Amino acid sequence: MKVAILHEMLIKLGWAEKVVESILKIYPNADLYTLIYDEKKVWSIFLKEKIHPSCKKLTSQKIYNLTKKQRLCLPFMNSSVKKLDFSSYDRVIISSSWFAHWLQTWESTRTIVYYHAPARYMWDWAHEYRREINMNTWVKWYLFWKLLLKLRMQDYESAQQNDILLSNSKTTQWRVQKYFRRGSHILYPPIETQRFAKKLEGEKYPNFFWDDTYYIILSALTEFKKLDIAISAFKSMSEVNLLIIGAWEYKSELEELSWGQKNIQFSWAQYWDDLVALVQNSLWLVFPGEEDFGIVPIEIMAAGKPVFALHKWGLTETVIAWETWDFFQNPDGSDFIESFNVFHKNNLESKYTPNNCKKQAAIFDESVFHKKIQEYMK
Repeated sequence: MKVAILHEMLIKLGWAEKVVESILKIYPNADLYTLIYDEKKVWSIFLKEKIHPSCKKLTSQKIYNLTKKQRLCLPFMNSSVKKLDFSSYDRVIISSSWFAHWLQTWESTRTIVYYHAPARYMWDWAHEYRREINMNTWVKWYLFWKLLLKLRMQDYESAQQNDILLSNSKTTQWRVQKYFRRGSHILYPPIETQRFAKKLEGEKYPNFFWDDTYYIILSALTEFKKLDIAISAFKSMSEVNLLIIGAWEYKSELEELSWGQKNIQFSWAQYWDDLVALVQNSLWLVFPGEEDFGIVPIEIMAAGKPVFALHKWGLTETVIAWETWDFFQNPDGSDFIESFNVFHKNNLESKYTPNNCKKQAAIFDESVFHKKIQEYMK
């Protein structure tokens, strides 16, 4: 069986890329395709030699090579994915949050789409995206929505052409049904629970600034993640430390927001044992934004740590209220500090036991994901 894997953008090592990495463990000889590739940012996991040569010729890749800005590539990604030839493959696994599911294949090729989410900027985050790219004048507004409606129609039609649809959570399943009018199977993302559960010993790994007395945010630093809510709250709680681990385009704005705060520090994205050590030595994960699933909270629970997050969407199906997590209710963060103070007190009093957290995380172990993928590929 000849297998290909398609993922929209290999320009960072995030949680969607973790899914692709895990699929490659099952099918190490599969050909890997992507619409944008940045060797400097992903070489440790996705070697240049692994990327199919045809990807280098795509317009989206050429634009990225010139600009290094993914947003400037977006207008060319839908046409680029249609230029890829998958006619020689028996199975194609598509990892999609944007345009990957727009690919075109022969009837003999079976396509399995793993949805991290339908394109958020095209559907439920369209208004936020319009404001972010400054399409607020009447003429720009009209052009934006005219283009958006065309893209939505093509997005819907593309979803009808694939054979098996998989959703990473109940929330994503609901969105796939709402926007594409198709049912999908829930398959939770693969979590390396043993990696985070095994206590690191011997070599001293970095604890950064406060030696075991910090909370962490582990996230891509984008506006949609709502990290400004947590930063604003921690500015008013100077006695509690926050370490923000991650990188992306919104980093400078967040650093400016936290300027002068001794209890808020930033670290670049961490991997391997350094990341595990930072998680294991922290007090808890802070998760202020909305997620369709959220791999990070489960990795945190695998390390025996509980989660403080917004009570919405994907997290409500992966954690156990008041046993492995506590929460605030309002998306604007208006009740963040009040709720956090209660949870901080409970955390210091060991209300949330490591065993409960690890037991819940084990449900999402990578071995479960591998077994299910192989069943869908038959």
